[in-house]
Amino acid sequence: MSSASLYPRLGLAVKRFAACLALGLALAPVWGQDNPLASLKGSIVYIREGNIWAFTPSTGERRQLTQDGGYRSPSMADNGTIGAVQGIAGRSHFVTIRPDGRKRAFPPGERIHLVHAELSPDGDLFAFAYVVVTPLGPDPARVGLTFSDRWAAAGVAGGSWGVFSSSYYHARWMTGERLILSGGGSYPYLVRGAKSGWEGESSPYRFEVPALRDETYDIARNGARFLVIGATYRVVGYEEQITGWHAIAYRPARPEEQAVYEFSLEEMRACRGDSTARFGGGKCVPGWIPEGGFPLQGEPKGGAIAPDGRAMAFADARGLLVTGPIGPSMRAFVVDPKGSEPEWSPFPR
Repeated sequence: MSSASLYPRLGLAVKRFAACLALGLALAPVWGQDNPLASLKGSIVYIREGNIWAFTPSTGERRQLTQDGGYRSPSMADNGTIGAVQGIAGRSHFVTIRPDGRKRAFPPGERIHLVHAELSPDGDLFAFAYVVVTPLGPDPARVGLTFSDRWAAAGVAGGSWGVFSSSYYHARWMTGERLILSGGGSYPYLVRGAKSGWEGESSPYRFEVPALRDETYDIARNGARFLVIGATYRVVGYEEQITGWHAIAYRPARPEEQAVYEFSLEEMRACRGDSTARFGGGKCVPGWIPEGGFPLQGEPKGGAIAPDGRAMAFADARGLLVTGPIGPSMRAFVVDPKGSEPEWSPFPR
């Protein structure tokens, strides 16, 4: 298997589905006895040629979970239920597939086209991003919630059910009670789930990576790390031109590292309070320290961090890559050259 090397000296970087649902094809394990990902827990669901597959890092096994095609944006709840978006009769549908094989699909509201959706850890809700299709074209991306078995949508950032947000996109679950939304400014917007009311900017998990554009985020359930995927850029005339895409893992700063602000991309100076050579871009993330990352080949095709924060998965032109434990010497391994859109669940296959 091929591997992707970490930046030299951390230089530049701003980077179990149940057996009863055995749907046939299972590829040979990626590795034999020498599995560099053997210590990683859970399983990763992803897209391969329009169908949902699962990869189990601890065994190196890959298994096809669907056969009818048209899927994107897969995720898996803690009970093994799979969620995804599927194109059916020209419309995007929410889909759930339970461990016993039962499938349910339903469309969103009229004129709504789903961009991304993720099933909550308890399997009760979908958080989703969408556009409203109008005669003049699609409106900007928005974020909402709906039940996982029927359309009954609510907005997120408006603070009440029935009010949609037009400021955020790419909703991800941190826990069954917390969402993280990209967009709406230069930092993710973390909110509590509907069961306990909403929370906005008072969230203790605010952070920003101002040297990136088009960022998407994922965060470990315990808050131990977050992953950002975004683009570096340069200004040419009045336009921003993308110079590269990156996947980066950050950890919370220790008390002595809290005062980290300026970080020169050109000089590649270490964050204040951290003597190890680090990478970042523009500025450090206040309260967070970059631990490792990779430059992507071409545009990103999704990314996720392990629920325990120990590793990350991302996809680009090389396919689906999974890293070993995050740290200065971590490596990333291509586990499926046709894989994309990974999502990591603690459910073991």
